[in-house]
Amino acid sequence: MSLKRIWFSINIIFFLLILLYPLALQAEFYKYVDKEGRIFYVDDLGKVPPEYVDQVNVYKEKYDHLPAEERNSRLEQEQQQQEELELERQRQMELELQQAAEKEEAERKREEQLAKQKELETPVTIKGNRIFVPVTIRNNDIEVQALLVLDTGASHTVVFRGLADQLNIIALKKMLPQVASGQRIYSELGEVSYLKVGPRKVNKAKVLIINHEGPPVSYNGLLGMNFLKNFQYNIDFKRQVIRWEPAE
Repeated sequence: MSLKRIWFSINIIFFLLILLYPLALQAEFYKYVDKEGRIFYVDDLGKVPPEYVDQVNVYKEKYDHLPAEERNSRLEQEQQQQEELELERQRQMELELQQAAEKEEAERKREEQLAKQKELETPVTIKGNRIFVPVTIRNNDIEVQALLVLDTGASHTVVFRGLADQLNIIALKKMLPQVASGQRIYSELGEVSYLKVGPRKVNKAKVLIINHEGPPVSYNGLLGMNFLKNFQYNIDFKRQVIRWEPAE
């Protein structure tokens, strides 16, 4: 139930109590016990079964022994005290509801903030000085989850031949780029529908396709600057996440 509905219900109950209280002050009650030992209280002698009328106990107002003027004064005083008490209870409930609403709003904002923060973080795996990034690569109607090594020294994103074949990437151009060691490596330039890392995405991204040589590795290529240069980010090495800066 929402706080507004709870507050509306409390107000209804409060005003009913105020309206009914004077009647309760002037009420007279009758008590009787049936054959099974059950105790009953009724506000009308006519509601008492005939067989129990002779054992009825009557409960009257405590001020009935006083003169009428003094009795009415006492009753009015009690009613005023009761109303003040109910008003104080109402104020207390208002305060508690307000505090509950403020706490609820603060918790909602905190959860929203955490959700936004989580959306802007991408878990990675860090081993030594290598950062392994989960990357979604789509080419036409084929989508693959790949693991690429973040490499700020690579001008293009690189995918190994096996992944390129899986994605059916068409070679647009054959190249012999020179790597840091000075060696030239045969590669092919292709294009995919998009590269996506967490909340960040680059459409129509160029990729270099190379043949991986050497022992098998657990990753599928390199995440290069043609993707990374488009976004502001930092690496939290302790928590092993990429934290992306909010888009402007």
